[in-house]
Amino acid sequence: MRLIFVRHGETPWNRTLQYQGQAPIPLNERGREQARRAGQRLARSGAVALYSSDLPRAWETAEIIGEYVRLRPIAMPDLREIDVGLWQGLTPTELYQRFPDHMREYDRDPARTVRLGGESYAQLQARVLRAFAQIEAAHQTGETIIVVSHGGSIRALFCHIIGLDLANFGKLWLDNGSLSEIVRGRSGWRLLRMNDVAHLEDLVVEGGE
Repeated sequence: MRLIFVRHGETPWNRTLQYQGQAPIPLNERGREQARRAGQRLARSGAVALYSSDLPRAWETAEIIGEYVRLRPIAMPDLREIDVGLWQGLTPTELYQRFPDHMREYDRDPARTVRLGGESYAQLQARVLRAFAQIEAAHQTGETIIVVSHGGSIRALFCHIIGLDLANFGKLWLDNGSLSEIVRGRSGWRLLRMNDVAHLEDLVVEGGE
């Protein structure tokens, strides 16, 4: 079994480095083109199912990809991005200006500090692992599944797969529209590729969560 993860296409807030969390921010035109190119690259993947976060930026990405792989997305709310609470709409600079005490706590323990009114990264990981277990149980050895989700959600899962402490999640990076892949063999799941952007060329622009 292999799972191919796609980070959703770019949004206006990715460009301005604003934390999106679970805000219903749509794709911009660059994001739609990233999704189209991801779909073109996945057209011959042989995927049997397409799962997606139900947040608009991921769902629109999945619908575009679905046109190329001839699959309809299946909504899975547990694949949503982390709930950032009061961080929503703010940039990193604004966060440190408005909530200095909270951000000091976050810097000390980024994995377990609960965003103000939201979730911690540890809570996100537990939620994404529920979705992962459901997908794994629904499919057989040898099948390929596409999963459209978010930078935080995918990185949380990958930390679990490779045994990386969640405190280091910020050292992993996924570009908008990138492909990553895990495969299950005799010794369990392993990370095969991460942040593959060969299909994006001039469309890679570093953005926020």
